[in-house]
Amino acid sequence: MIMSLAVGCGGNGEEPEAEGPIVIKIGHTDSSQRSTHLWSEALGEYLENEAPGRFVVEVYSDGQLGDTPDLVSGIKIGTVTMMFDLSSVLTAAAGPDSTCIDLPYLYPSFEAWEEGTFENGGLELFNETLKDAGYYCIDMYYNGMRQVISRDKIYKNSDDLKGQKIRIAQNDLNIEIWQAMGANPTPMAWGEVVTSLSQGQIDALDHSLGVFNDFNLHEIAPYVTLTNHCSSPFPIITSLAWIESLDPEDRAVLEAGVKEMAKNQRAEEYAKEQEYIERFKSEGAEVYALSDAEIAAFQEMVQPVYDYQRALVGDEMVDKWLSTQP
Repeated sequence: MIMSLAVGCGGNGEEPEAEGPIVIKIGHTDSSQRSTHLWSEALGEYLENEAPGRFVVEVYSDGQLGDTPDLVSGIKIGTVTMMFDLSSVLTAAAGPDSTCIDLPYLYPSFEAWEEGTFENGGLELFNETLKDAGYYCIDMYYNGMRQVISRDKIYKNSDDLKGQKIRIAQNDLNIEIWQAMGANPTPMAWGEVVTSLSQGQIDALDHSLGVFNDFNLHEIAPYVTLTNHCSSPFPIITSLAWIESLDPEDRAVLEAGVKEMAKNQRAEEYAKEQEYIERFKSEGAEVYALSDAEIAAFQEMVQPVYDYQRALVGDEMVDKWLSTQP
């Protein structure tokens, strides 16, 4: 579905034309029913109310404009104005410093993630790490804390994970995390996941409860372990050159609108997570929340990942991220 939200003369940093509205083309891979899509559509209404006739927003769901890597590159070449998707795919293009956002158990709950990101400087720090690559994060949607869904069993400890093929997005940090936790991480494009899971080519995957729900994954993988091992948000990204080219008043209205929609989406998506859990249970899936002791054991196991990250980006950068923790 297409609606208003996109500043659309492209995301390549060129000055938007003075005549006519600013067209914002937003691309993503979520379903058209998910809160991320619906609140992106609502941005068009917000902008029309705040600046009548100034903006046109077009929202393309379900990968209509390409898979996530295509959207990330599209920001730079101007085929898409804004996009949102997993932080890990963006950071693969933006460079090692930005990958710290996905450190395991950096923010072990929704509340900790919100405070660290929006009150303690996490968003500003993330933009600091994106700047050299030419990206700008206006705000973030809540994708959901990352959990694990499996064909075969609940994962309470590393022994349960031993030998299990866990699908992950292609990202060196993800590989380090799951190796440290005891599993066999298996990078795979999202388009291959459902078939591979149903055919047993992978045993499990980590993602948010919202994605499990939208794709009915509990029907083929009826074991859900609530691990909260990564916050893995959906940064709302545009080109730094493009947004800096906007008239200051236009930019202020646009950013205010994106921030308002993102705030509303975060509250809605978080509230829905318990509904997803109840649905999974009512339809025959087992849902298990790790105990504090079990989480502490996994936190201990992933400490080598922090050593890996310090060797990659330096102590100062890792410590900056740790300083955003509540």
